[in-house]
Amino acid sequence: MYKDGQTESAAPAAEYAKAAIATSRDWSGATARIWTAFRHDPDYILRAWGAILLLCAVDWIWAEYAGFQFAGFMPAIKGIAMLAALGFAIDCFGRVRQVAEAAHYCALWFAFAVSLVIYSYVVATLKMPLWDARLERADLALGFNWGAGYDWIMSSNWLTRFTLEHAYNSMMVQVFVSLGFFAIIGRTDRNRELLWIGMLAVVLAVTLSGPFPALGPYTTGGIPKWSAVLVKIRDGSLTKITLAHLSGIVAFPSCHALMAVLLVYVHRPPLKTFWPVLVLNILMMAAAPFAGHHYLVDLLSGSAMVAITAPIVHAAMRPRSRARLEAV
Repeated sequence: MYKDGQTESAAPAAEYAKAAIATSRDWSGATARIWTAFRHDPDYILRAWGAILLLCAVDWIWAEYAGFQFAGFMPAIKGIAMLAALGFAIDCFGRVRQVAEAAHYCALWFAFAVSLVIYSYVVATLKMPLWDARLERADLALGFNWGAGYDWIMSSNWLTRFTLEHAYNSMMVQVFVSLGFFAIIGRTDRNRELLWIGMLAVVLAVTLSGPFPALGPYTTGGIPKWSAVLVKIRDGSLTKITLAHLSGIVAFPSCHALMAVLLVYVHRPPLKTFWPVLVLNILMMAAAPFAGHHYLVDLLSGSAMVAITAPIVHAAMRPRSRARLEAV
């Protein structure tokens, strides 16, 4: 009886021991992967979070100095944290790499977009003289008549207006569709380019909007609502920043033009998406002066932001990429 009891308890004990060892190995492997990620950060995810947190710190300090109050941001913070946690959790256990990458970049883009709009608000508190008159003269020198173009758009058929309006509003949809597509096909390099060139170029553009503010061209019917927000910031009547009422207020340089050029660039051949993305962003660029109330020079300067920042990003990442190849 004693031997039988001993035999019956030995098998479960061995199974528990094996399970404990396997669990220990899983956690040891996960810990090793996390430590490697923190040390090497091959996809620049941690560096991107560091850059965004730095921008958030600038926002917070500057907003406090300017007398802004924040409201309604907790749901966004929780959502971003959940997406980021999902990405790191999947990375931790080394499964479904595509889902982890998509979660990482979704969280990063959401966080960057919110922190960037707040940055544009605090930069506007510089209250520098408006540049509209000079930008309008530059457009005339280039032969661009905004009023005539706007009248043509408004008098065109509904299909033209519908196409241009939705092309203009497709910017962030394109960003999230692109990051998901790049994750699925395994082009992490294109996701890195989209994020890092985008962050550097847009932060540069918003920074320039401080010393060179503009309301943008508009008709006698009144200024557009986003320009009205800029006016309220400049006269001090807007003191509370709420997530639900955030609005893009940068006219010069144009962030839509910037993103149009960047999206075409990251979809460049050999990707087969290049041509449809090119057509869509030509439409977005054509709609920007009228749907976004931009001067032509806004679009030219926005496009130049990508030309300036893309080589900087590639130069910064190339030595690290070379080191990784040599290590392999």
